[in-house]
Amino acid sequence: MNLFKKFFDFYLDSSIHIGLSVYSLTYITLLYFRLPYDEAVLYFTFYGTIVTYNFIKYGSSAKKYFFMETKYLKVIQLVSFGCFVLALYYAVQLQVITLLIAVGLTLLSSLYIIPFLPNQKNFRTLPGFKISIVALCWTGVTVILPMANANILFATDISIVLVCVQRFILILILMIPFEISDLSYDEEALGTLPQRIGIKYTKYVTYVWIGIFLLFAYLLQNQLDSHLYVTLTIACLLFLSIWYSSIKKSKYYTAFWVESIPIVWLILLLTM
Repeated sequence: MNLFKKFFDFYLDSSIHIGLSVYSLTYITLLYFRLPYDEAVLYFTFYGTIVTYNFIKYGSSAKKYFFMETKYLKVIQLVSFGCFVLALYYAVQLQVITLLIAVGLTLLSSLYIIPFLPNQKNFRTLPGFKISIVALCWTGVTVILPMANANILFATDISIVLVCVQRFILILILMIPFEISDLSYDEEALGTLPQRIGIKYTKYVTYVWIGIFLLFAYLLQNQLDSHLYVTLTIACLLFLSIWYSSIKKSKYYTAFWVESIPIVWLILLLTM
């Protein structure tokens, strides 16, 4: 049992689980637009996410990231290096426009921890920016990249815009349990939503976001078909994840259960 816990903790700490979440949302985009299975873009986003998130979590400075102090972190570093090589392998198979967008998103996510303003400020330390930057990057990776690689990014189809907005709202919702859980640790200067309006009203706002998420699902489907029923199920899971969110919640609740919602969404779509 102890060995399983160590393996499971490593699975979470090395960002493999969050990589699967991004993979799932990217795959959902392909399914919605009835695009063929795109191995290059799916695995590029999977491996690239692991590398990026490990850099964000463990690389507050380049020296700290490249010269890990513990054996455990060195193993995570090796995993990151292997994923980096695999991400490069799949990157060369992508369209040029896809690569350019990926580079832009990588730079944006890097500014999340790398100072770019006076007084050593980065996007994460700017009030209200933390959740928006994460949602923007996830939307770009899971919607814009697969659409660009399929050469339909600039198609005059309103559904592309609707999916982007819906995905952005979804990521905002998924971030709230983390912001509530970290409330006692986050610096007040971050200006997170729970810090500004409190936990109760943050949950009320998020319930409204879930309603908007469902509204966009209806607009996209235009009928109560099986896809919409799956989205209703996901909305219920989102509601429960917010309902049970609290300060100092176990990392297994946020890092595993909450981040599993996109994976559950994909499984439901593939098995319906």
